[in-house]
Amino acid sequence: MAQYTPIILLSSERTGTNLLRALLSTHSEIASPPPCGIVDTLAQHQFRYLSPLQPNHMSDLIEDVITLTQTHMNPWDVDLKPRIINDRMDSPSFWGLFKTVNEIYAEHHNCPFWFSKEPGLFNYIYNIKTQLPNAKFIYMTRDGRDVAASMLKGKLHEFHIYNAAKRWAHEQRLCLNAYSDPTLNSQMFMVKYEDLIEDPEPVLFSLMSFLGLSFEQEQLNFHQNDEIVKHSKESEFWKNISKPIDKSNKGGYLKNLSAKQIRIFESFAWNEMKVLGYPLENTPRKHYSHVNQAAFLMSSFIRRKCSQFSLSAESVKRTSRSKVVSEILNRTFES
Repeated sequence: MAQYTPIILLSSERTGTNLLRALLSTHSEIASPPPCGIVDTLAQHQFRYLSPLQPNHMSDLIEDVITLTQTHMNPWDVDLKPRIINDRMDSPSFWGLFKTVNEIYAEHHNCPFWFSKEPGLFNYIYNIKTQLPNAKFIYMTRDGRDVAASMLKGKLHEFHIYNAAKRWAHEQRLCLNAYSDPTLNSQMFMVKYEDLIEDPEPVLFSLMSFLGLSFEQEQLNFHQNDEIVKHSKESEFWKNISKPIDKSNKGGYLKNLSAKQIRIFESFAWNEMKVLGYPLENTPRKHYSHVNQAAFLMSSFIRRKCSQFSLSAESVKRTSRSKVVSEILNRTFES
């Protein structure tokens, strides 16, 4: 059987991950299946399917993975067969299954590398290193204030700057701790979104060299690729990948966040911002009491509840998808 090299993206959402996927997926040797929530939905629930304390439900796990690949807004263009997946797995585990379906996707596209930008991969860095020892990791980061501004504007996950700051800081710590680990550092490459959009060619050249591949000029024409253009139309969050790289798309938090919001964000992401080299707008650091933080959480809760009444096309798509995920997580298995 052919040998495949996994490329694993470690990154917060709204960090430019769709741009990076577009740049890599247009390379002739890299296949990049659309992220479909396999990891976020199932990685921490392996015990429900494969615990030695109960009957084995690997067949159900395989079926649920296939369901997720086909019910996403951008479904996989591969016909995954349960029997073939089961026969190809060299490890009867969640990560063995994850590896197998991605390899089938890469095989379908005749590529020796596969790139995954599944959300939440940073939660499982050491699992991945153990289960996929030849994996190469890309740690992509972006100014957290721009990430937060994008999340709040799109009502994605968080509804208050406090929550967005806490989420971003936590995710950076997971990645930075791995990046600081001598046993992992040689397998990791850091990309700053701001550097990528400012001068993409040298950043891509260095990244491709790390991956053991040659840079292809066609990668910079990603926005003309038919598959990328098709993908860009599926969600408001993906529309920019059908356009050339916008060098000015940074520092937008200065107009999209209030001075108070910036101050709150920097307070709760202070150390991570400093280590990553993002200049702070507020010094010294402001500290918020537990009462302040409780008020932030209450405000976030109210905004989240109000957002559930949204009837936008985007929210309808996400609600439909959420129902599928809920059915998978709440299903019961027969003994």
